[in-house]
Amino acid sequence: MSLVRKTVLCACLVGLVLTFGSGCRKQDCCPKPPDDSALSEPLSPLDMPPPPSTDEDYEALREQVLAEEREKERALIEEERNLVPLVDEPETLRLLDERDRIWITPDRTSVVLIGRVVLREGFLELLACRVNTKEHESILSIRVQPFLIHAALLAANARQGKPMQMRPVFVPATGDRIDITLRWKDETGTLHESPAQHWIWDMSSPEDAKKPMTTHWVFSGSRIYQDDEGMNRYVADETGELFGLSNFVGSILDVPIESSADNTLLQFGCFTKHIPPTDTPVTIVLTPGR
Repeated sequence: MSLVRKTVLCACLVGLVLTFGSGCRKQDCCPKPPDDSALSEPLSPLDMPPPPSTDEDYEALREQVLAEEREKERALIEEERNLVPLVDEPETLRLLDERDRIWITPDRTSVVLIGRVVLREGFLELLACRVNTKEHESILSIRVQPFLIHAALLAANARQGKPMQMRPVFVPATGDRIDITLRWKDETGTLHESPAQHWIWDMSSPEDAKKPMTTHWVFSGSRIYQDDEGMNRYVADETGELFGLSNFVGSILDVPIESSADNTLLQFGCFTKHIPPTDTPVTIVLTPGR
């Protein structure tokens, strides 16, 4: 054994002797455990109902949850029915459907809807979707049947083109340009207005120097097909795709560029600092151009 190792070993042995051979006992060197009086009361289990133990219990719990969700939905619909569009002279708007909140301006130049902010962060495939469909990838959710939006744009003299084509080669969507203007109020009641593009981050720009989307939308109109019974079906009514950012044949409005819906190739995301808080009501104005 080398001299250095012998020296280190001797030093360790001396330390052990000094510690344990000098009368030091475990109770003197180690901290004492607290007595029972110093311990806090054990945590109580959460006050939760027991899980259902039978099929009948499960069905009853399911019906209770569904009833609560339906009640929330009814309250939300009632709240939305009382919202007034944020436009000049809203009383002059022409309501197109008694149940759905969609209007056309008196001069038939714009379509007006009311949506709600449902997403402020993340990647996007749509600017807006129909309620209870694609809120996980859309900034806005709108409680209007899609075919009514299509009809309203026709009433506003917009000319419909065609949805995009993927094969054999990509052909972009066509149709009249549609400008989308968003209006909302902040918590102080101040009115704000923005082109929809400002809420959308063009992800070709870096995250530390974000730039908004620059392309516009066109009125491609959603595709119509016949089901097995020979009935015509409007795709957007089934998919909820309203104003697209990725190319979908179901979108009523699409971008006139190639924009993949592949999660690894998405081109657009939320421009979070430009988007108001979740649940903010937003007036959406669609204005056809040429």
